Amino acid sequence: MKIPVKPMAVGAATLRSRAPCPNNTTGGSQVLMATTGQIHIADFDGSSFTTTMNATVTGAPTWVEFVQPNKLYAVNENGDDLRLFNLDLSGPELSEPVATATGSSGVVHLEFNKDKTRLVGSGYGAGTVDVWNIENDQFTLIKTIESTGELGPVDPNQAAPHPHQSVNDPSGRYFVVNDLGTDEILVIDSADDAWELRTPTKTAAGCGPRHGVFYPSGADVTEATHYMIICEISNDVVVYSVSYEDAGLTLTETQTISSFVGTKPQGAAGGEIALSDDNTVLYVSNRLTGGDSDNITRFQVAQDGSLTALDETPTGGLLPRMFSLGTGHLFVGNQNGPDAAVAFALSEDGSLSQEAVASLPLADFGGAEFFGPAYIKQLN
Repeated sequence: MKIPVKPMAVGAATLRSRAPCPNNTTGGSQVLMATTGQIHIADFDGSSFTTTMNATVTGAPTWVEFVQPNKLYAVNENGDDLRLFNLDLSGPELSEPVATATGSSGVVHLEFNKDKTRLVGSGYGAGTVDVWNIENDQFTLIKTIESTGELGPVDPNQAAPHPHQSVNDPSGRYFVVNDLGTDEILVIDSADDAWELRTPTKTAAGCGPRHGVFYPSGADVTEATHYMIICEISNDVVVYSVSYEDAGLTLTETQTISSFVGTKPQGAAGGEIALSDDNTVLYVSNRLTGGDSDNITRFQVAQDGSLTALDETPTGGLLPRMFSLGTGHLFVGNQNGPDAAVAFALSEDGSLSQEAVASLPLADFGGAEFFGPAYIKQLN
């Protein structure tokens, strides 16, 4: 299922605007948020958000990636263009695009290689994966890889291939691509800059693999033992063991568990997945649950990679498409309100505060349906 991303009528040029408080004076951190037609920066002091930049941009930058000190890469989910901006955090201020490129349509996710010289874009709309050389702040297309697997059984969600996310494994060599439309996890081998497809892994029919994480994670991890995905359609979390072989990276299913602690609501849709820094807690978001608020489910992760569901926490809004873990907090982007950007405190055991410690209302993002943050991440 693709949650609608409405086009915003804006001019051809990027418009820059800054909130009344231009400087980061809270002594806290900065949080980056993006949605259709907008890129925001807010200061976060642990108990409140203060918006310091609200930049109007063309298209739908529903996924962005920031590289210190000032590079911001952005997709356009409603088009086929990829953009690089300068983002000055001291202002903060967003430039006009400094580089642009035309690639696959409907890209919804970006992933770097280890040294950030290559950028992989997942083209949900086109059914393809783009690999870019981004050295010297330019875009040079290396390869476009077509997803050609047999389609899943759920119409219209699986009427075409829909690569939704690529994930670089801890070795740095392989990228796995979750294809919601074909119920496949593609494996791309980046060795020698060849970017060749290896044998894919088929999920259960009607899973709709959306996003995934390798386990364990960390700067000192060189090989994964497991890979975990959230199925958007079936609302399951699936765990695979990982093996590294001459033929490529191989995934073998070891567990399937509901993304809900209790009964799955009919029509619900899995969203995001994230692993805690200490590799002991997994989080997933559940959308379209039918309640006044959607939620995030917390799982305990055993050393063998198996999961145990612990609890659910309401997100304070609807359609938590993306969330991310920051320093002592979990940040949620609800595409519908009432609360659009939300921060929860993290306890030592990984549990979330039952009430948000900070939030921004949907009105701060224009107030229109689906215009809450599609992307949210703490930068510093």
